[in-house]
Amino acid sequence: MSLPSYDEALIRLLDGVPPLGSEVVELRAARGRVLAEDILADRDQPPFNRAAMDGFALRSSEYESGKAFTVVGLGPAGAPPSDFDARPGEIIRIATGAAVPETFDAVVQHELSAVVETRPRELVRLSADSVNPWRSIHRKGADASRGQVLLRSGARLTPQAIGLAAAVGQVKLCVARRPRVVLLTTGDEVLPPDTPGERMAPHQIRNSNGPMLGALLEACGAELLRHEHLPDELPPTRDAAQRALGDAHVVLTVGGVSAGQRDLLPSVWDELGLETILRGVSIQPGKPVFAARERVTQCLVLGLPGNPVSVLATAHLFLWPLVRRMLGQGPPTWRLVPLAEPVQPNPHRELFRAAVLTDTSTARVLSWHGSGDLAHTAAATGWIRLPQQEPALTPPQNVPYLPMLT
Repeated sequence: MSLPSYDEALIRLLDGVPPLGSEVVELRAARGRVLAEDILADRDQPPFNRAAMDGFALRSSEYESGKAFTVVGLGPAGAPPSDFDARPGEIIRIATGAAVPETFDAVVQHELSAVVETRPRELVRLSADSVNPWRSIHRKGADASRGQVLLRSGARLTPQAIGLAAAVGQVKLCVARRPRVVLLTTGDEVLPPDTPGERMAPHQIRNSNGPMLGALLEACGAELLRHEHLPDELPPTRDAAQRALGDAHVVLTVGGVSAGQRDLLPSVWDELGLETILRGVSIQPGKPVFAARERVTQCLVLGLPGNPVSVLATAHLFLWPLVRRMLGQGPPTWRLVPLAEPVQPNPHRELFRAAVLTDTSTARVLSWHGSGDLAHTAAATGWIRLPQQEPALTPPQNVPYLPMLT
């Protein structure tokens, strides 16, 4: 039986997966969450004509270079605008951020002024080359009008977005519920990351996949409930799998999905009555990708291969789109970029290679030693997608490029 292509496999995985709905969180807990409703300006932004620098407020129509003006008042930040009708030749000192009285339409910065005399009234000579209307004034409503959409539903809440929400009084935000994920890694040869080297046999390795996937889950907006590492034994694997199904929206597994005698997970999911969605995909790396669905709760199982580059690639190719679907977002965006150097595809499967986007916005494929070579991905900025074919691809041919999660 032929394996599905990447596109076919992704359609199968995402078919019928609904968004998880929304919840309300405090502003301080909102960083990285996905908005589930628009945020609107509750008033004009800024809500008044605001001085953009320390200086003097005046009427632009009265300005002449070198002319001396009479200072008749002070406009401090935080005070309401002075309610007076200045006579010709009268100006006020004003601070950055202060409300500019309606009688004035320009501000000349302090550095372009000189005090001529102080008694009986302060006279100041201004020396700007010219003064146009609204010079150095941040005008009312220039940023946004009342009722205008500032952040749309589906936006990721960055620190600046949180600041914007606070500026319009939104201290509780409606956000998409995060998918709850239980991570199960496998393999008797895999030891905790803090294992000292002198306690490791030559055939043993540290668990790099667990921390890497924890970081990837956080980066794409999911919640990691727990990470368990399982021995290659049937009873503990079955028990952990059953517990995970009761707790999570997604059970994410690493290793144990190939055809070896100790690859136990597919048979465990069969035993627990799950519906198999995928059992292999025609890609490199990542051919053994597995997916299944619990028939009652609709909990999804996504099984990734064990080699770290395969894990990194398939997490971007399958886990990231799945999490985005559950958050109510569209799929990650691929874009076409030209190759920087020739590259050899795989004639038997679609090939995904770690690449770096150069200063000239071309993609240079990084040399690798197979799907166990995580070190070569350290400089990578994304993945390129190469078609299943025999002939090499050469510059400046375009290839699809997907930025890596950071």
